[in-house]
Amino acid sequence: MPDAKSKLTDDLVKLRDLASSGPLTLGGFLEALNARGHAFVCLILAIPFLTPIPLPGLSIPFGIMIVVSAVSLAAGIPPWIPSSWRRKQLPAEILIKALDLALKVFRKIEFLVKPRGRIFVRFPGVMRLSGIAMAICGGLLSMPLPPGTNFPPALGVVLVAIGVLEGDSILLGLGYLVVAINALVFGSVTIFGFEFVAALWHK
Repeated sequence: MPDAKSKLTDDLVKLRDLASSGPLTLGGFLEALNARGHAFVCLILAIPFLTPIPLPGLSIPFGIMIVVSAVSLAAGIPPWIPSSWRRKQLPAEILIKALDLALKVFRKIEFLVKPRGRIFVRFPGVMRLSGIAMAICGGLLSMPLPPGTNFPPALGVVLVAIGVLEGDSILLGLGYLVVAINALVFGSVTIFGFEFVAALWHK
């Protein structure tokens, strides 16, 4: 589990400084994230998709890595990614912009996030359920979906991850709800088609 005394904003500042210090590979980025645990890895990988910054080609690899980290959280094992991926250099400019924007947002809402109902967060099975929930949304991110569809699953990952990291059962429950809505909507689109679901929405 992450260090409870470490604030998310402090960790985001450290990551932004790391990205600003020079070329950063995916392996180096993940090593920095692992100090905070699987949930933090999922959080940081999902944050860019909450921003208006275009991220062409990143949703598939980032989504897969969220799935790997989330499944690892559920199973209680270290994450694994291919060595060829670890050598991949990240787009520093996009990463820095995404982290800067995330910092601005988190600094404004940080007072809303607090340890609430930690007995629930520590209940056996919650970490496994949280991992499964984030893996579902990570899987949706990794799919070649139309533009503009990355925000909902990314939001589910971010809410669940923050709930886990900060021991906030209210935020965690909200995250589960967003994940369930994602699964329902995207599942319906897969089974019945986009036109059918859109027609129901406008009725």
